[in-house]
Amino acid sequence: MPDVAKKFRELSLRRKLIVITLSVTAVSLLLLGAGLMLRERLEFERQTEVRLTLLADVIALSSTAPLAFNDPRSASETLAALASDPHVLLGVLYDEKDRMFAYYLQPGAERRVPGQAPKIAGIVFDEGTAALIRPVTLRERQIGKVYVLADSANWVVVLWQFAGIMGGLFVVVLTIGLLMSMWLQRVVTEPIVDLVDVMHLVTQSGDYSLRAKKRADDELGFLVGVFNDMLEEIAKSRAELHTLNDELEERVRRRTGELEIANKELEAFSYSVSHDLRAPLRAIDGFSHALREDYGDKLDEQGKDYLQRVRKGCQRMGRLIDDMLALARVIRYEMRPENVDLSAIAEGVVSQIVQSDPTRAVKVVIPKGLRVSGDPGLLRIALENLLNNAWKFTQKTTAAKIELSSFRKDGETVFCLRDNGAGFDMTYVDKLFRAFQRLHDASAFPGSGIGLATVHRVIQRHGGRIWAEGEVDRGAAFYFTLKEDA
Repeated sequence: MPDVAKKFRELSLRRKLIVITLSVTAVSLLLLGAGLMLRERLEFERQTEVRLTLLADVIALSSTAPLAFNDPRSASETLAALASDPHVLLGVLYDEKDRMFAYYLQPGAERRVPGQAPKIAGIVFDEGTAALIRPVTLRERQIGKVYVLADSANWVVVLWQFAGIMGGLFVVVLTIGLLMSMWLQRVVTEPIVDLVDVMHLVTQSGDYSLRAKKRADDELGFLVGVFNDMLEEIAKSRAELHTLNDELEERVRRRTGELEIANKELEAFSYSVSHDLRAPLRAIDGFSHALREDYGDKLDEQGKDYLQRVRKGCQRMGRLIDDMLALARVIRYEMRPENVDLSAIAEGVVSQIVQSDPTRAVKVVIPKGLRVSGDPGLLRIALENLLNNAWKFTQKTTAAKIELSSFRKDGETVFCLRDNGAGFDMTYVDKLFRAFQRLHDASAFPGSGIGLATVHRVIQRHGGRIWAEGEVDRGAAFYFTLKEDA
């Protein structure tokens, strides 16, 4: 059955309509034939009952005297009148005690004559026969019964005749239905076929100026009208889109030119910062150092403090320039993604930090086998800033611990660098990744405020996200993701 349904679904619309029409016609004819056959059967049974009742009543009326005078011979002669109906197989006359009194048996019929009157009411049809019992009365007193058994097998002949008529009618009606459905289905299918043809042409050629032909103002006509309106709207949208694309390309060319100019200006600025600004800073720092050494004995403590502040300011300015240049390099850096061992990079960074500050005892946990797709240079910059931050903010913590880990969430790998250091107030978490924004006092935790902004730019360039969680004096956790095919 599923195969039939599948084959029907794969038929063309025209054939589907023809199959539906013929199926409905065939089912209707079968139901009609069944109804007429049932009616014929009921009519046959009614006529048989009327005929046998009439015969039985005549025999009963004629058998009153033989029963009253106990004359079986006369009763047999009366029953012999049943021979006038060739369908009567058996006729039996019973006395008032239901004992057989006389009977008639059709010549050649092999029937057993019931010795006692059968217990039936009305007419009974069974195995090709019809049986009927009628009372014999005298002065409103029942003195016997008449039992008549007739052949109803001729119903089979009637049935075959009726089936032949219905079969012929079935073939004629289906033929007419097929011809009419093949003619009438065009009224429904032609607009749809035209519509499908136009859709194929539009799809293949991309020509939205084509229109389907509207044949009538019915539902299909409305559908064709809506389809044509849709094509017109798409044509307008495509024209507008082409215009917008041209404008966008022009804007991109213009913005690209502006960006190239800006990049050149940024390079010039970086060069100026790295050369022109550093020279005065080195001069100030150098002369301040010379002044302290050569004329230190002529300066009081306040003068020496001023010189020291000048040198610290120059050094801090130098570090700030270095951080700004690092951030600019991250922005302009040309990425070269590859398969990177993040664990190895983190271990290398920690080794450098430990060498620069060997007096600290910090437990650092870095699992093996953390691999990502990304630019190794940029990822090293990000880990350097994150690990240096963690190292810095755990300097006042007993049993300091820094841990790098990863886990899967929502179909992506999330990396986490956690420490148990100074932490931060989540109220100001939005400032963490902004340049020059600091959440701690510079005297307690020195820095330029550019490190996390640099990390943010690196993660962004890798198509990932970074966020942080923290609590004051309870540590901080920095989470980040990287695009799988970065």
